[in-house]
Amino acid sequence: MADDETLFPDIDFSALDEVELTETVASETKWTYVIDYRTRQMATTDDGRPKKTATYGEYLVQTALKILNTERFQYVVYDADIGVERSEWANWEDVEIKRDIEEALAAHTEISQAEVLSMERNGQNMYLRIKLTGLAGEVELEEAIEL
Repeated sequence: MADDETLFPDIDFSALDEVELTETVASETKWTYVIDYRTRQMATTDDGRPKKTATYGEYLVQTALKILNTERFQYVVYDADIGVERSEWANWEDVEIKRDIEEALAAHTEISQAEVLSMERNGQNMYLRIKLTGLAGEVELEEAIEL
C-alpha cells in the first residue's frame, strides 16, 4: 500500500441531500424488496434487478413475511419487536402461536392490527391465513411456513 493510500478514504458527503427516514415517508408510497422466503433468495425482474413491491398490499405482505421468517432475539440488527419465536412453536398450543404471530406483526409501526383467520398444522408446515390492517390499507396473507 502506498503512503497516500488508506483503508479509510476521506469522502465528502456535503453534496448529498438529507436522507429521508422511513417514518416520514407516506404509508401509501412505502416499498421493500421482494424476498422468496421458501428459497431464501431475492426476487429479480426480467432484467436481473432486485424486484420491489408495487403496491401497499405487497409491502405489507413482505413486511409480515420478514417478521414471520425471523427468529426473535437471534439477530442483533433487529430489536425485540422483529420476529417470532418459531423455534418454540412445535411445543406450543395453537392459541399461543396465534398470540405470538399477532403480537409480533402488530409491533411493526406500519401494521395497526393483525388477525390470524386460520391456522393449520400439517407435518412440518403451518398453513396460515392472516388479515393485516396497515396504516394505509388491508390485505390477506396466505402462507405455508415451515416449523
